[in-house]
Amino acid sequence: MGNVLIFDVETAGGFGAPKVYDCGGCVMDTATGYIQHRFHYGVLEVLGNPQLMATAYYGWKMPKYWQSVYERKTVPMPFADVLRKLTATVDFYDIEAIAAYNAGFDMRAMRSTCEWLYENSNWMNRDVKVWDIWGGACSNICNTEKFFKWAERNGYISEAGNPKTSAEVVFQYITGKPAFEEEHIGLADSEIEAAILHSVLRRKRKADLTIRPNPWQEVGNKYKASRA
Repeated sequence: MGNVLIFDVETAGGFGAPKVYDCGGCVMDTATGYIQHRFHYGVLEVLGNPQLMATAYYGWKMPKYWQSVYERKTVPMPFADVLRKLTATVDFYDIEAIAAYNAGFDMRAMRSTCEWLYENSNWMNRDVKVWDIWGGACSNICNTEKFFKWAERNGYISEAGNPKTSAEVVFQYITGKPAFEEEHIGLADSEIEAAILHSVLRRKRKADLTIRPNPWQEVGNKYKASRA
């Protein structure tokens, strides 16, 4: 396997037609887990729209976000420039796949933003595979008896009786850091997702990285069957 581009977006505008205001990511060598490149872009058309930003899902994180802009760790730019940079990254690093945790949402957000601004939903003009890290984690990390017992010990069984499988929870599990809290800022989140992906790929059981609805249900069904 070669290089994978892992990215994460934060959005405003609700879940039906989300608009990307934050896009962060990294390029990882799948063989070693080494991160070769990092990027963090803000989308000016959304950041500069107060009405839209009032609906940002993690809007309470904005003071920290603007601090990152002030420190030049995050670079605001038009969405067209974000797309150009992503495409250039895919070309330069010979990217094998684009990956995200809950990739279905991230892909929908990118398409929705592109359609909103340009009436064209084709945001990545390259033939690259898409991997869902969430689906991969549910297929060979979260569906194990070891994870079930860890989730029970740490209070990560939902009221409906399903093991929780968020990126925050899975990262806590693979690193042994139960106090870890996800930042919900693009670049930082992509780095923990890269660590999860590397863990998924290293396991003996082959991962299912396809985008599919609600992979957590596969985990929940197996857990409940094991406790019946």
